[in-house]
Amino acid sequence: MLKRVIGVVAVLALVLPAAAQETSIADHAHDTVVNVLQLTADQVTQWDALLATRKATVEPIRENLQDILGQLKTLLAEDNPDPAAVGTLVIQARDLRTQIAAANQDYIDGFEGLLNDQQAKKLKFLRAANKAARVLPAFRLFGLVARDQAPGPGGQAQ
Repeated sequence: MLKRVIGVVAVLALVLPAAAQETSIADHAHDTVVNVLQLTADQVTQWDALLATRKATVEPIRENLQDILGQLKTLLAEDNPDPAAVGTLVIQARDLRTQIAAANQDYIDGFEGLLNDQQAKKLKFLRAANKAARVLPAFRLFGLVARDQAPGPGGQAQ
């Protein structure tokens, strides 16, 4: 009995800090979005409602998708899986992914709808910067874009 209690305490000691860290990372990211876009209190309330709606919509679908994928994995592990059953599960998985994508798009549309013009421009800029960030390592590799090129005299990069 004592060993079991010690085991439970040890597991909790490992899990709780990780869960708290995830929460603090999410809280920090939330605050960053609020600060960068300069969201009003009303916008934050609306955004939080959108986040809650998306979570409530997507999580059950995601759980169902994981179940379907587990069934598919089990079926495909058989020597001679039934093609019709495989096809049915693949189609079900596709449909669930489509539902998740639709819920995410509704969330994004809702978020964009609560922004003013200046905030929408900032978000558009950040999305463009995100696309550029994906290709920058290739340009850095060949010295076409320096890592931290600071402007030199006259405002030009050195």
